[in-house]
Amino acid sequence: MKGILFLIFTFVCTLTAAEEDKDGVMLQRLTATENLVQDLLHEVNDLKSRDKVRQNKVAYLEKQLRLQRQHSFNLDKMIKKLKSCNKNEDSDLAKVSEVETSVKSTVERDQGDFKNRIRRQNVESPIAFFAKMDAHLEHAGIHQTVVFDVVVTNIGNAYNKHVGVFVAPVAGTYVFSTTLVSRHFASAHAQFAVNGTAITNMYVSGGNSGSGDDTTSQTIVLQLQQGDDVAIQNLDSDKGFYGVSHSTFSGFLLYEGFSPSAIIGK
Repeated sequence: MKGILFLIFTFVCTLTAAEEDKDGVMLQRLTATENLVQDLLHEVNDLKSRDKVRQNKVAYLEKQLRLQRQHSFNLDKMIKKLKSCNKNEDSDLAKVSEVETSVKSTVERDQGDFKNRIRRQNVESPIAFFAKMDAHLEHAGIHQTVVFDVVVTNIGNAYNKHVGVFVAPVAGTYVFSTTLVSRHFASAHAQFAVNGTAITNMYVSGGNSGSGDDTTSQTIVLQLQQGDDVAIQNLDSDKGFYGVSHSTFSGFLLYEGFSPSAIIGK
């Protein structure tokens, strides 16, 4: 009996070991299969990535092809246009020649005036002055020159502050201005005079109320010859004007008069 039980026990152990060996083999096969599946998935992803790169390259090449076609089309248009221009080249050259002739004629026509303007600038003399009255003028006589005794500007030294007279150094067109302020409650008349001859008249009234002062101003344009003198003259007896920089006299050369002999060699 014991022998039979031992045989049965041995047989069962053998079956159990066989089953365990079989399970181990199956587990190894499953592991190998999973590894193979993972490798296949990696290869599929790699193929997809390569395919995407190829698609991008194809799209880029297609874009370049379209650009090349557009460039070719533009070149064809330019060639056609150049051919058309060549046909009209003779006509265009004729028109250009006509324009050049017209421009040359205009330049030659204006050349003399242009040279004269340049020459005129070369002989232009800087002349300008500004003077003001410091001391009051009182009890002035008829046609007495009003002296503006403080010189602020005297370019060209044409104004004499001692006698109140401007003497033109050159012939030309001049601009002069003056402002006169009356004495308290006293009216007065004055004038611009050229070489002692009256050119304008001015009037200031002291009035009978308020501050008793009045102001008059004038600006004139004169054509003078070299040596002509310009001054401000009082016209009434025993009159005067207010100083302390209130009354002023100024002038400048607008442009110099000239003759052909004055610009020979310029």
